[in-house]
Formats: sequence, structure tokens, C-alpha cells
Amino acid sequence: MDTIDNIRSQALGLTATQRAALAHDLLISLEDEEPDADAASAWAEEIEARSAAYAAGEIEASDWRESLARSKAAFEQERTK
Repeated sequence: MDTIDNIRSQALGLTATQRAALAHDLLISLEDEEPDADAASAWAEEIEARSAAYAAGEIEASDWRESLARSKAAFEQERTK
């Protein structure tokens, strides 16, 4: 068994409280990492492009609840494939 698979298997055997604490610790550990400059630059470009498209009337904004519902539906569809 691969190390990551072993860790995952052990983690899934923990209680919900223990898994939440582990998830918290893992997320906090990511904050210590240096941000990926290429990714940050790509996101900045994407934000600018979307903002310009919105200002030009090429795209419309949607309520966050609608966006969340669409995301959940797409996730469920992919998960059940």
C-alpha cells in the first residue's frame, strides 16, 4: 500500500472530531507554504478578464446561492458517474 493510501485509510478510521482536528492542522500547515507565483499571476489575469467581460456586458453575475446550487449539482453528477 502506498504511504498516502495508508495515511488516508488510518485517517478515515478516526472519529469525526479527530478527523476535523487533523484537517484543521493540515490546512494550517499549508499557510506556511510560499504561494505559487505562477498560479497567483494566472488567477489575477483570470479575475481581470472576468471583470472586463462583466463590464462589457459579455457575462452576467449570478446570486451566490444559484452558483452554489449549480456547483453542487455538477459535483453530484460527476460523483455518480
